[in-house]
Amino acid sequence: MYRAIGRLRSARLVGKSLAEFYMRKGDAQTAKTFLQESLKSYTAEGWSLPLTHTRKQIAECQKQLQQTEDYLQTSALLASDKNLTDEERKHFCQEILTFADKAPESKDQRVSLSMAAFAQLRELQFQPASATVHVGASLQLELRLCNLMPVPVRVEQLAASVHFIGEQSGTRSGPAGTQRRPGLSPDGTISFSAVSPSGGPLPGTAMPALELYEIQDRSPSDNILNSTSVICKNTHMLLRGNEGSSPLDLHSAVGSAFTMEDGMQLLKTDNVTLLPGINSIIFTALSTKPGTYTLRQLCATVGRVQFVLPHIYPIIKYEVYSQEPQLTIEPLTESLLAGLPQRVKFTILTGHYEVKKGDALQLSNTDSMPILHSSSCSARILSGTGELVGEAALSIQASEKVTSISLPQTPPYHTLEFHLEVLCHIPLSPSRIENERLTNGEIRHRPKSRTRFNSGMACIEQKVSIDCPWSIYSILISLTFYTPFRAKHALLSAGKRKYIQVCLENVSNTDFRLANQTLAERQHTPLLDLLSLNAKTHQVVYSKQFVYSLWEVKWTTEPLPCLQCVFSASFSPADAPDTALKPYSYEFQLERVLTLYSVKADIQPAAGEQRCRAGTLCQLEVSVTRLTEPSDADAEDEELTENEGLRTTKLMYEVVDNSSNWAVCGKSSGLVSMPAAAMATHKVQMEVMPLFAGKLPFPSIRVFKYLPHSAQPVSQPDTDSCLENDNLSLLDKGLEEQADTASLRSRGSIHSVGSNEQQQRVLPMPRLEPFSPGQVFNCSQQQQVLVLPSTDDHVLEVNVT
Repeated sequence: MYRAIGRLRSARLVGKSLAEFYMRKGDAQTAKTFLQESLKSYTAEGWSLPLTHTRKQIAECQKQLQQTEDYLQTSALLASDKNLTDEERKHFCQEILTFADKAPESKDQRVSLSMAAFAQLRELQFQPASATVHVGASLQLELRLCNLMPVPVRVEQLAASVHFIGEQSGTRSGPAGTQRRPGLSPDGTISFSAVSPSGGPLPGTAMPALELYEIQDRSPSDNILNSTSVICKNTHMLLRGNEGSSPLDLHSAVGSAFTMEDGMQLLKTDNVTLLPGINSIIFTALSTKPGTYTLRQLCATVGRVQFVLPHIYPIIKYEVYSQEPQLTIEPLTESLLAGLPQRVKFTILTGHYEVKKGDALQLSNTDSMPILHSSSCSARILSGTGELVGEAALSIQASEKVTSISLPQTPPYHTLEFHLEVLCHIPLSPSRIENERLTNGEIRHRPKSRTRFNSGMACIEQKVSIDCPWSIYSILISLTFYTPFRAKHALLSAGKRKYIQVCLENVSNTDFRLANQTLAERQHTPLLDLLSLNAKTHQVVYSKQFVYSLWEVKWTTEPLPCLQCVFSASFSPADAPDTALKPYSYEFQLERVLTLYSVKADIQPAAGEQRCRAGTLCQLEVSVTRLTEPSDADAEDEELTENEGLRTTKLMYEVVDNSSNWAVCGKSSGLVSMPAAAMATHKVQMEVMPLFAGKLPFPSIRVFKYLPHSAQPVSQPDTDSCLENDNLSLLDKGLEEQADTASLRSRGSIHSVGSNEQQQRVLPMPRLEPFSPGQVFNCSQQQQVLVLPSTDDHVLEVNVT
């Protein structure tokens, strides 16, 4: 009746009374049926004391019915139940131990019980913490088991079954490929959630506190209290559904006796005494094959009884890897500097290979990077955990092509470290031909050397080929060196006198000591003398600092058309001794260094004025003077024309003012015919107007070679039959940039011969070409002229009424 109206508690309470009646009557089977129904209700709703009392009654029924396995499982639950007294718990525990000590009637007569009532797995810790080791290494698993029995229990064998999955090719090659698994803490610990063996609250813990709240029902019109009630907001934690299974059935999932098949891998330890509370058991893990090992089950054998944990959750895995030997070379500093001995670190991870006596590294020698070694070189042997195992001296033998490094004996999965010094020679700078042009007249742009970020340090890649004893193939390792200096040169002129300036910039982060700076010809000739104007022979070049050196060029006879120079110096770190000085060289080439023309400008004020004034026209006179007779090389470079026995060349001048201080009035550019004779002078006059008062620099005056095209006109079709006529154009480049400027061209006019003709003739196009640095000397380049303010008077008329 109670069951029909949904009053299950009342129905099971009546059922429990009936169970007591049938027990007194001697019908244990019927009593057990009613008790199990009550047990389900108490377990689902978490009633601890009624659960314990009912379980004792069920144990008595099972004992009368001689249901040995069920009785032992219930006895284990009661032995771990802290609601009972110690004497009662010890009694049920002794029931299990007594049965376990009996000799089995047959070999397979063993009883498997759930481990949840006997002991609980609380923590597991790996050592090492990464749970990853190489083949043959030691890996320890420390299990922390909580023994729920009231007395110490001697366990004959505690075993864990391990499922193995072999390492797949290409999945991983060493410890660097591992990832931390979920649930594994940094110290290698995995924690397991505590589960109550009785289905009620965990032993030693209290029930959750009731969250009670008052609800008042008041009338909305007059606010009179109609009713009041109390509700509990955490009933979901106190009362559970009826669909839960009884803890009495926990052992049903264990199955028959826990037996291991042939070949199954086990982690086990024998003769362990589990004391009440937390116990620590250490296993030595299997690491014979590379792959993944997963712990599946845990079994504690006590005589004829096996307590089995059928599933271990969260999943516990550890990995065993097989690593190939590896060789790396890395610098000991932030960057390797070329030109100085640099220490590099050789690191050999032996992996599964054992370095035997007689094994050696064979390094191929290169002229650009020799290997420096000393007799006191030693190697350090480290274990897989980084601990120092020992040191051994290295035997290094060098020949013309190969450097052989004999390695000390090293066990597998160890690290071998040693240091060597290498020296990367700074390559000579390629000679840069000034105004080197392509066939189309444009200046050839050489590829820029690769620089490191924004530091300006040029990179030098060095390849090292190494033959290792564990491989039939050579290993190619790249080392990157950085040139500590950046050099550039300039040709300076003072009339006909010539000077060569070399600028050396320390682009590294190291301070150097610079000594013995010299400049010489690549092929020495007695016709040239380079006179040093440098006062210091030794100086410190700090990081990011520039050092300038100057030499005067003197010829004993006619100047040479081309100069091939080599700048040499010695450098070392600022705190190094003199014996550590290393050479540095920089090669460059200068062409057409002779001064051909001198340009001079003069600005005169307007008539009747003593000074130039802003807004008033002034007279600008430009004088172009040829200083030398044209040589054979100049004749090839300049197109000379001869008229009535007088040889002339055409120049184009241009007067511009990029600073907007002057307004050039009239014709600012034009062609002049210069006689090809020494001291021949041509003067050009024009008007300029100063726009501001003060000391104004002269306008820029530029001179170009005007090279008319001498080729015959060529014909090409013109489908548009259009008429073009473009004036001569100039690129706005400074004199210092003319050496790297493409040749200037002007487009001639193209006219149509007739509408019925399919071809038209193209006129030859002249072109402009800048002079090389030093060929034109501007005497007025930095000259200034004083300009007075305007004399205009402004009168302000004010009318007062």
